[in-house]
Amino acid sequence: MQLVFDEYFKIYPVKKRIVEGLYASGISIVNEKFYLNNIEIPLSSIATTLKVNRRTLYETIKFVNKNPVVKEIMENVSVLPDTKKISLLMKNEVVTIFIDKGMYFKVVPEIMRILEKQMSNIKEIYSINSDYETSFIRLIFYNEVEEEVFKKFNNVTGINKILIDSPREIDVICDKCEIKICPHKISTSFKEHSIYK
Repeated sequence: MQLVFDEYFKIYPVKKRIVEGLYASGISIVNEKFYLNNIEIPLSSIATTLKVNRRTLYETIKFVNKNPVVKEIMENVSVLPDTKKISLLMKNEVVTIFIDKGMYFKVVPEIMRILEKQMSNIKEIYSINSDYETSFIRLIFYNEVEEEVFKKFNNVTGINKILIDSPREIDVICDKCEIKICPHKISTSFKEHSIYK
C-alpha cells in the first residue's frame, strides 16, 4: 500500500500523511465522510487527531475522490481488532517473532514446521510481510508454549527477536527472547473451563 501512496501523493506530503494516518487507523473515506468500520467519525475529531485543519481534510477528501485507485483503497479500509491485550487477560500467551528484511518467506514456513505439534494450542496467527515496516508473525496460544519450541526458534536464520507476552513469570528461554509479564488476568486457563471438561 505504501507504494501506492508514495506514487499518488509524492508532491502532496501533508495529504499523504493524512491518508497514511487514516489507513493505519483503519478509517475509510466513503461519500466524503470518515468511518471506523460502519461508525461515522466527525471530521473535527480527525482534524484534531491528525493535527491538521478542516480545510486540509476537505482538500484531501477531494483529492482521494478524484483518483480512482486511491478512492477504491480508502473506501474499503477497515480495522481489525487487536486481540493481543485481551488475550493476555484471558491467560493466553502471545509470541511475536520479528523477521529480518527479505527473510519472511524462509522464516514463516520454518516456524509453522516447528509448531506442527502445537497447532491445537494456537488461538490466532497474524502476520505482516512488509518492505517498509518490520515483518513479523504473531502467535496467540491458549496456554504456555513449551520451552523446547523457543529453543528451536532461536536456531532459525532470519529471526531477529522473539517477544513473549505472558500472563505468568517465565525465565528467559533463548538468546533472541524478550519477555514481558502481564500481571492482570480475568479468566481461568481455557483447559480448566467447564465447557472443555
